[in-house]
Amino acid sequence: MTEDPTLRRLAGANPAPTAPLSPAETARAEAILERIMARPETAGRPATQRRRWWARAAAAGTALAAVIAAGVLGTAPASAELVLLEAAGNAASQPVGDGEYWYVHEQVVDSGMGPDEIGPYDREVWRSRDTFIIRSEESAARAAAEHGDSAFDLSLVRVRDLSDAVEGGGTPGFGGNPQYTWDELGDLPTDPSALAEELALGLPTSGHGHDWDVWSQAVSLLQGSPARPELRRALWQVLAGIPGVELVGRASDSAGRDATAIRADFADLGGEELLLDPASGALLETRLSDGEGTVLLSTTVLDQGPRDTAPVAEPPLCGPGSVPDKSC
Repeated sequence: MTEDPTLRRLAGANPAPTAPLSPAETARAEAILERIMARPETAGRPATQRRRWWARAAAAGTALAAVIAAGVLGTAPASAELVLLEAAGNAASQPVGDGEYWYVHEQVVDSGMGPDEIGPYDREVWRSRDTFIIRSEESAARAAAEHGDSAFDLSLVRVRDLSDAVEGGGTPGFGGNPQYTWDELGDLPTDPSALAEELALGLPTSGHGHDWDVWSQAVSLLQGSPARPELRRALWQVLAGIPGVELVGRASDSAGRDATAIRADFADLGGEELLLDPASGALLETRLSDGEGTVLLSTTVLDQGPRDTAPVAEPPLCGPGSVPDKSC
């Protein structure tokens, strides 16, 4: 019997097949098994670990075959872990593409940093190995909220070059804190256990626990980095290994796209809900909430991918030496 609690529940909940699987059912079971169990083999892994892994895979195959043979795959009991593992398998098959810049277009609603809700406003970022260009409507959104206006003054919005914004020089990277350069991102391991350890290295103590620190770093890389397909798979697998993650169910993100929602709660912090598309392995939206479930910050990824060009930085609104995003 597998030691994996999720697979134990799945196997126990499904009726035993009463007839052999048809060729179509067999193919379907094998495809699903390959998708959710995909995991690169690490050289030199002890034989006992390999035996445990293949025992887990065999148990998963038995459980999935029972579901399919009974014709109840669409109504089988789901879990956040299985949803995340499905996203992992499918993310590994999505090419990243080539381009000088990695472009991310997000829509943000900030409800927790002041008395007024800020947004929704757009934020666009173009990152290369030595360039960081950003166009954000945040300043215009905050000004509108302060004055009770529904429309933004887009004259406050400027394309800014923050390539030297890192203290001591250097270009802002990918992830939370610490950040990774483009080359460092390419060196991150793709074994989920090794990756979880690597993500924890150098993380400042947030006060919200180790699980939150690793979770937030993995989410940040999925949300806005040129992580290669194998690394995206491993990032989703890291999230699947965080204890206490729960399946919320079907949802729609702020752009109206169909999604599956999962949620994790972290001690005194509150929780974060992820809206994802398991079929593509894409993270669509994050919702950070307080302990009472009130959403404090929502970030929707409208687009991300490689680009060959980026806009040219604009001068500050009030001329050289002025604050770039403040009205005169």
